[in-house]
Amino acid sequence: MTSTSVTKLNGLLARLIAEWPEPGRALNLTLVYEDALTWKWAKNVFDRAEKQVGPNLVRATWWKAGDLGHPGVLAGAVSQAMRADLVVVAHTGTEGLPLPVYFWVDSWLPHRPSGGGVLVGLLGAVQQPNARSGRVGEYLSAVAQHGRMEFLMAEHALNGA
Repeated sequence: MTSTSVTKLNGLLARLIAEWPEPGRALNLTLVYEDALTWKWAKNVFDRAEKQVGPNLVRATWWKAGDLGHPGVLAGAVSQAMRADLVVVAHTGTEGLPLPVYFWVDSWLPHRPSGGGVLVGLLGAVQQPNARSGRVGEYLSAVAQHGRMEFLMAEHALNGA
């Protein structure tokens, strides 16, 4: 599994959105982020989508990863992810996600329509790789494969960029 640069990710997203099969239909995004930094990363994807398809054609729901442990929040996030065209997971770590995120994925993935959609992983860059580095990217890649979704991943510097 390879990671791409943020610039290349933006280009790939632009291509995918430009090739959107149903012009005029709203693009549904579900974005899960960890904190203020990862929210910025996810916001960049949202802004790209909005710029490409138009501000009135993007429907986004935002979910803080730590809040997915609350049953009502989890239920809403699952419902939205099942119907999302683009699912974004933004997390600073590369070795594991918070447990509620795994519950969230396990809850929506089996109920998605077969095929279609894009899963985007926005992860913190590994400063000193070890045997466990990259597990989150591998997990998200497997999720996308299981859901027959396209998978894009980019690593971000953890210095606030």
